[in-house]
Amino acid sequence: MTAPARLTALALSLGALLAASSSRAEDPCATEVERHCAGKAPVDVLSCLQARRADLPVACRDRLESSLANIQAALNDCEPDAFQFCRGLGRGEPTTTCLSKSQGKLTWRCQQDFDAFARIESASTKACSAEASRYCGGVKPGKGDVYLCLVYRGSDLSPECRAALMR
Repeated sequence: MTAPARLTALALSLGALLAASSSRAEDPCATEVERHCAGKAPVDVLSCLQARRADLPVACRDRLESSLANIQAALNDCEPDAFQFCRGLGRGEPTTTCLSKSQGKLTWRCQQDFDAFARIESASTKACSAEASRYCGGVKPGKGDVYLCLVYRGSDLSPECRAALMR
């Protein structure tokens, strides 16, 4: 896999985390996500919104731009790790899973990104408990792996769980 393809794979994988990293109580893109991107996996929401960028309200467009800037920062953080540990893997989930399994060996910056996955996993535990049991029963919680398992489920998740993953 070429370096740009690895970057794209990592962007798709980390997109949900970084889109969700805002601490705003109300998401300025909630209406747009519901209107245009309902049922999409959290990792696909940024791409969905980006395709409609010109038609988004200013506050949502600003949030999208911020998220994309954060993604670029995470790509820079984890690119060496993806190259070292996950060379030749497919896009999205395979690369994310590989990096997740390499925790403890990742560079400090990339590890910080995965620690943020763990924080979202912890915060979404109640809203996603049924889905976590159903789809991620063999996944050990605590390092963000349950979050990563769930984030690829898309429309299989309840609206409450999807919302919790996007916080």
